[in-house]
Amino acid sequence: MESLFEFATPERLTKLLIKERAKCRRRNRDEDRSKKKNKKKSKKKNRRRLNRDCDIDSLSTRKVLSRIMPPRYTWVRPSKRIYLKNGAMDTSKNAEKALWLTIKRDRDKQGKKASIYLQELDAFISRIRQRLMMPQLTFETPQLMPIYKSHKQLQDGTQVVTCRPLSVYTRLEDKIIVAITSRYLTRFLDKHLHQNILSYRNSRTFYGEQHHTTDFNDGIKLIEAFRAKQGQNNIYVADCDIKKFYDTIPHHVVIESFKRILDKTRLDYEGKEQVMRVIRAYLNSYNFYTNAWLEAESNPIVFFKVRRRMHDTNHRNTYQLGWVDDIMALPEEERRHRGVPQGGALSLVVANVVLNDVDQVIVNKIDENCLFIRYCDDMILMHTHRDKCTQLMKAYTQSLTDHGLYYHDFESVTNSKDPANPEITNSHFWEIKSHATFLWGDGEGNSNRYIGFLGYEMQRDGRMRLRKDNIKRFKEKTNRLFYALQRYQNDDKKTDEEKAEHKKKTLKNLMEGLCFYTAFDQERFQRGKQFKLLKKLRDKLEARLAKQQQQNQ
Repeated sequence: MESLFEFATPERLTKLLIKERAKCRRRNRDEDRSKKKNKKKSKKKNRRRLNRDCDIDSLSTRKVLSRIMPPRYTWVRPSKRIYLKNGAMDTSKNAEKALWLTIKRDRDKQGKKASIYLQELDAFISRIRQRLMMPQLTFETPQLMPIYKSHKQLQDGTQVVTCRPLSVYTRLEDKIIVAITSRYLTRFLDKHLHQNILSYRNSRTFYGEQHHTTDFNDGIKLIEAFRAKQGQNNIYVADCDIKKFYDTIPHHVVIESFKRILDKTRLDYEGKEQVMRVIRAYLNSYNFYTNAWLEAESNPIVFFKVRRRMHDTNHRNTYQLGWVDDIMALPEEERRHRGVPQGGALSLVVANVVLNDVDQVIVNKIDENCLFIRYCDDMILMHTHRDKCTQLMKAYTQSLTDHGLYYHDFESVTNSKDPANPEITNSHFWEIKSHATFLWGDGEGNSNRYIGFLGYEMQRDGRMRLRKDNIKRFKEKTNRLFYALQRYQNDDKKTDEEKAEHKKKTLKNLMEGLCFYTAFDQERFQRGKQFKLLKKLRDKLEARLAKQQQQNQ
């Protein structure tokens, strides 16, 4: 089994650097350069786009990328076949392909101009590989970049805006080491995770399906298959919501979980130490209390981008990060050893490894009458016996406590029953974070017609509906797609044939995106009102494009 150092080949590291450079590409200017009035405005607009496209808004990082990557005017243009294969709208993949072809061409030619950036690139890759072999590894503290999560309005009219503490490594070397380690662990630790962890997995054999990359749709398929298998038998459901998993996870639990799973692999001592050095450096570079909570409290400017999105120029709103009160009761020293960076590629692997340990109390006791599914920190448990379902959930919550994690208190479904009609639950059901064991189906008392999981709301008879948030996201996606299509259709350099092919393929991809909402039974869902609404949005998009073309003519 190859070690992390052997996995981090110059070719893989180059592709990761190319991916970072493609994010910071300059977009083609749509404005007419012949107009002097719009020339300065066009430059400013492209500069803003460059900053927006970069995952890391750091001048030093962009300078490093520009020094080790080929200049934009020397990029090789991919062939039309590759361009159409990737899709005209997928400009990132096209940019990555162009960069890869350019570097490959320049390595073969070794021209004077090319040799300058190639030497810098080779030196940069060499430094990364040397750091992987160093006895001690350290990362710089990631930059806090809060993103909007939710808001609520108080009685006095003030809005309290809650943000998610996204963190980004601004040093390019650190970011690449984290990314290559994440890919390495995802590949070699995947077979040691239990099968029903669906998030952030490598391509694998999943219930007889070869080379399958699981997503949340597979969770809906498993629930549908379990429902059909049980027929008329009672199905009892319970779910548990972890409080701020990424912000509260203890560092020593992460280290112990990685040691246990690495012991199952065939890595030698040095190979394990290479991985653990990166994990320790990753944990030592960040803790939620110091690098997120105190930073946001002492420096309100970190919420600047969120305030700009909320159009709050006069600081009318109150901005805060989500927090767990249980942590405040801990000693300060212990608080400083909890939390991993949200948004970091390695945090996704940390979530799978740690929660795989937590899940063992359930996974080891699963039988044909039980179904357990996890997607990241969202889990659901089903069983045909109420008492066994309750016992398994109790063992699971104890396992969470043993791993230093917190969960929302369980609440009975009976608290959300409508007094006028005891068989129907009110909207309070969807506000409950952790549902105690209840019967999935119609009836009075501790039962409910619907269950909610990963954006779906499903009935016992198999019918389902979407959450309103999913419909809203699709509307936003449709609007973004219209303006992207409009820019392409107005490009004078494109032929009519290219424009027609581009429009056809883009609309086809949009309709395939509807499968995002039709996981296990497309025929049944397409007869429903929500699918008709989504299809109506697609038709509206086509009408807007046709109207725009008539105006241009």
